[in-house]
Amino acid sequence: MSRLLHSEIQSMLELALKATELAKTEVLKHYGKKINIDWKPDLTPVTIADKNTEQAVRDFFAKETPDFGFIGEEFGRTNTSAEYQWILDPIDGTKSFVRGVPLFGSILALYHRDQPVLGVIGLPALGSVLHASLGGGAWVDGNAAHVSSVTQMKDATVLSGTVNTMEARGYGEGFAKLRQSAQLYRGWGDCYGYYLVACGRAEIMVDPVVSVWDIAAMPIIFSEAGGSFSEISGNTRFLDSEGKVLAGSDGFTSVASNKHLHVYALATLKP
Repeated sequence: MSRLLHSEIQSMLELALKATELAKTEVLKHYGKKINIDWKPDLTPVTIADKNTEQAVRDFFAKETPDFGFIGEEFGRTNTSAEYQWILDPIDGTKSFVRGVPLFGSILALYHRDQPVLGVIGLPALGSVLHASLGGGAWVDGNAAHVSSVTQMKDATVLSGTVNTMEARGYGEGFAKLRQSAQLYRGWGDCYGYYLVACGRAEIMVDPVVSVWDIAAMPIIFSEAGGSFSEISGNTRFLDSEGKVLAGSDGFTSVASNKHLHVYALATLKP
């Protein structure tokens, strides 16, 4: 299959948005209810909501795009030789989800080999969807999404998951400098943090350890929203030319910004 045309990208985006709505329906069946929590070897939680949501989306795409591959957090990879790959995190922010905190979401992306074609962040409990497609711009709930125009750290809002993780990963000193140079720091992490930066409500979002499904949608979202996205090292490639994930066992790092402050953030964070 050759590279998708603009009309085909829009058709794939429509499918992605339907899948995101499907994920929302499945997630909200369990939200706010008492459910069992299992813990993975990496000490992250998983629930029936994570698994059922991913399975529902997998089944949807198996019917709609049978020739495409799929990479999911809960059930791994299928059709590994496919030219196009859907990448899904069914619930990004499961720790928030199980505590009834609404700052979690589903992240979905489509890649052609190593190039992102579209990305979606759905926030089920907040009823909001941010999406972007190649050449189609970024949109949130029917309105154009764009990063902020803030150019100085003294006016910036910095976001992250937890300070503890930053310190444990060796970024404590740099992150302290970054957040102390900002006007405001908040611990709004996971997909909600990226959502805020892409929509111009914050300037920098940092995570010292992420998997490909956590960030697959971010390069296209931030490119189309006028921002920047990379690892702390500056790397911007997350899949190789065959569509295989490049990360080692420790995963990736990530920095999303409004572009104006990206170079400063990377320089400040580097150990």
